[in-house]
Amino acid sequence: MTEIKQNCEYIMENVLSIRKKMTQQEIQQTLIDMGNTINALGAKKNGPLVTTTLGVEQTAEGPVLDMEILIPLDKEVDVPPPYIFKKLFHLKYAVYARHEGNPQLLQSTLNQMLAYIQENKLTQITSVYSVNIKELKPGDSLDDMVTDLYIGVNPSIL
Repeated sequence: MTEIKQNCEYIMENVLSIRKKMTQQEIQQTLIDMGNTINALGAKKNGPLVTTTLGVEQTAEGPVLDMEILIPLDKEVDVPPPYIFKKLFHLKYAVYARHEGNPQLLQSTLNQMLAYIQENKLTQITSVYSVNIKELKPGDSLDDMVTDLYIGVNPSIL
């Protein structure tokens, strides 16, 4: 059983963001493009990569994800379209859990979080934000991955 915490927050400053519909292959290319853009802007990544999936469409070519990718930078920059620059990203009143191990088992942790939200009569108000705490290097096992999950909930008790 995963430990689940309530009233957590996650803050990032100087965030490069992009939201678009992508296939798995396009996600990889978008991450490469974002890295190249960060280098071209003379900035550096300043924290873990954060992703959220806002929807999934099944197509003949496979699933297409409506996804936002957020990367904190070490300074303020002017970003070219299609990117958006967010001076501050602040997720408050979130339900939080850490998933350690293979990302294919992430759904189990997520299901526990959703059950927790339901049992505690909370109202989910954001999609799930995944924070890659331990990024894999070549040769690392998927079992070494560490991902923090945050789901924003309404702080009001009605």
